[in-house]
Amino acid sequence: MQLTEIQDPKERSTVLRTTIGKIWNSRDFSAIVQTAVNELSVLLDLDGCNFFWYTPESRTVQVVCERWSDDRPSGPLGSYPVERLGAVAAGIERGEAIASSGETEGEAATPFGAIAYLFVPVESPEGRCGYIGGFEARPREWSAIELEFVQLIAQQLAIAIHQAQLYDRVKKQAQRERLVNQITSQTRQSFDLETILTQAIEQVLEALEIDRCLVHLVEQPNHGDRDRGLDSFKRLNRELFAPDLDPDVAFRRAHLFETCREPFASSIDDFDTHGPISEWVIQHRQPAIVNDVSADSRIGTHNPEYQKAEIKSSLVVPVQANGILHAILYLNQCSRVRYWSKHDRELAQAVADQLAISIQQACLYAQTRASMERESLLRFIGEQIRRTLDLQTILTTVVREVRSCFDSDRVAIYQFQPGRSGKIVVEENSVTPSLSEIVRPDDDFCRYCEQYLQQHPNSSVRAIDNVRHAGFDADQLAYWQHLQVHASMSVPIAIGAELWGVLVVQECQQPRSWLSSEMYLLEQLADRLAIAIKQAQLYEQARLAAVSAQMKAGELEAALNQLRETQSQLIQSEKMSSLGQLVAGVAHEINNPVNFIYGNLSHVDGYTEDLLHLIELYRQHYPDPVAAIADYAEQIDLEFLSEDMPKIVNSMKIGADRIREIVLSLRNFSRTDQAEMKRVDIHEGIDSTLLILQNRLKAKPGHPAIEIVKEYGDLPRVECYTGQLNQVFMNILGNAIDALEGYNKKRSREEMAQHPNRILIQTFPLKADGQPWTPESDRAIPDKVAIAISDNGEGMNHEVRARLFDPFFTTKPVGKGTGLGLSISYQIIVEKHKGSLQCISAPGQGAQFRIEIPVRQLPEATKKKERSLAAVN
Repeated sequence: MQLTEIQDPKERSTVLRTTIGKIWNSRDFSAIVQTAVNELSVLLDLDGCNFFWYTPESRTVQVVCERWSDDRPSGPLGSYPVERLGAVAAGIERGEAIASSGETEGEAATPFGAIAYLFVPVESPEGRCGYIGGFEARPREWSAIELEFVQLIAQQLAIAIHQAQLYDRVKKQAQRERLVNQITSQTRQSFDLETILTQAIEQVLEALEIDRCLVHLVEQPNHGDRDRGLDSFKRLNRELFAPDLDPDVAFRRAHLFETCREPFASSIDDFDTHGPISEWVIQHRQPAIVNDVSADSRIGTHNPEYQKAEIKSSLVVPVQANGILHAILYLNQCSRVRYWSKHDRELAQAVADQLAISIQQACLYAQTRASMERESLLRFIGEQIRRTLDLQTILTTVVREVRSCFDSDRVAIYQFQPGRSGKIVVEENSVTPSLSEIVRPDDDFCRYCEQYLQQHPNSSVRAIDNVRHAGFDADQLAYWQHLQVHASMSVPIAIGAELWGVLVVQECQQPRSWLSSEMYLLEQLADRLAIAIKQAQLYEQARLAAVSAQMKAGELEAALNQLRETQSQLIQSEKMSSLGQLVAGVAHEINNPVNFIYGNLSHVDGYTEDLLHLIELYRQHYPDPVAAIADYAEQIDLEFLSEDMPKIVNSMKIGADRIREIVLSLRNFSRTDQAEMKRVDIHEGIDSTLLILQNRLKAKPGHPAIEIVKEYGDLPRVECYTGQLNQVFMNILGNAIDALEGYNKKRSREEMAQHPNRILIQTFPLKADGQPWTPESDRAIPDKVAIAISDNGEGMNHEVRARLFDPFFTTKPVGKGTGLGLSISYQIIVEKHKGSLQCISAPGQGAQFRIEIPVRQLPEATKKKERSLAAVN
């Protein structure tokens, strides 16, 4: 378009309406000013045209948009001091329209590298002044029409910009309200402060298009309740995300939450919680607006933290409510220098106000929850005390629950002991070393506790927020540092007038401001703990008394049972002794006449042979006797008498031998002449017992015979009490016969015929380890001998087998047994012969009694057995 079109009023009006229409065609500020710049550049045939803001407060110029011809260099975008505009700077600061043809010789450097230039102000209600600049690379006279035309465009541009700003303000107000509503909604949905803060700064990052957003939770003096409300949350963060870091770094991580836009990394590890801007905001409680970090005197030109984080602009807003500073919100621009607009500040302030409400609510929730947890802890410990009276369980429960409720590093119970000493009886901790590893029974811990209690007799709780500021002398402070304690709270545990111990809660990573509610809770716990300890002590005393009484009752009952058992054993032993004496006496009385008969039978046999030989001689020499002799010979049947007489004498000899064998068996069984241990043949004792029981082994009406199978091994003579060992054989064999007879009552004749009764007696030598002994073994004689007596009866179950050797236990009908036979047999084998007696049986598989006794008895054992036998007899 030619410049002549502007000269004509009609054409100028048309061009003006067209240009204004294009400007008003958009509500976007950038589009509006870019359209105006483009149109003016074409209409006025300019080499370059731009739009910039001038800010009086900072005396800076910010170029928003520009247009230059293809062969002309482009000017700088962004912000810079107004002085860089040269001679026109003063007019710009006054808000004047400026025009220069560029024909004046010696003129100072011109703005934007132009020879001729034109600056027309664009009014703005925001305290800034906008300018449209036109530029020529050669001298040019600006006509009044051109200046008037640009001023008209500037007026319309001001209106369009104002409308765009209003629209943008409404849009941003809606955005701000939407963002605040989102944060409010998150607060209502969750009381988790980490979730609220993280989501809020992420939304602020996107809404303001910044590069880094950070929230710093601050701790203020005299606001311990508020800080304690956040304490559990901060400690949890430190344990989860920085358990092994330096305490200062871990502390910062627990207080800082950040989100970043790529490619910028997190700055939490390098963030200075006491930096200059943070301290300024804490002191003045006002937002800190830093458009250019390098130009801010509070930060300095070479601040390493800001340089490492690449921060160029920063908006720092206090998060406060009701005069309490909860946190600081940092909005950082790292990609460029940024002028923080009014909208930016309002949005940041709105977010900060809502975050303050969210933090207050989170604090209130945390305090309420902590109070409920304390009440729950008191109820829980009360229930535990009522549920158990075990002192160790009570102490462990209290320590564990206190540490969980207080979220502390270390909780312990210290018990005083006589002699100005003590010990840690139970402890829960999350740090190393434990207090029990540091505190010794005789170190200064007991002395410091006693000194404090003596100096403060009416004080119940001792709370130390910071051991460095507690007024300790050098030795005491060194001891606290030796314990690795930064803060401590303790309460004495007193049972009546006696000081029992101390309940200790400690912080080992940082100081801590103890709350009055925490002190009250610890005091209540100490009172309940004292009651529990007293109850546990009384219970332990009662338990020990009951145990002692029970033990005495048990001893008395055992003594009574032993007396009954001994009495029954004495009676049984007396019966066996009387029986043995009776058997021995009968055997002796029988033995005398039997010996007389047996001794004369040989003579009778000889006399008989002589007489019969004489008769035969008479018959040979006097074949025809007188009638009287012949009649008498016929009468007595002399022929038969001669044949039968030797047989009768021989039968008498056999009977006498049998009687002698029986007498010898009776004497062997009774052994009344052997009260001491003797080396005897075990087989002889077994055979004697079988001979005595021969009558029960024979077949009888209704009772078939019992077969005896002997499998004797090659046994040496065994040192034993023969009579008592025979008594064992008698008891076991008698029980086997009883078992078989009882089993027969349950079987038919056919079953008894198919499976006849049988008792198997086996003997074999053994080594000391129970393995079979052979003549090829290392030892010349075996160490032990074993006697196994088995029957093929119906067997017995586990319950019967378990009580088989108990005194007075019997499975026989009333009047058939005393229940002492196997009990006495067990004592004879185990106690008197140092052997073993066991029963191997199962239902339907018969029973086996296995006896093992040493071949030789030790001299000491022999003497002891002799004394025991003398005591029994």
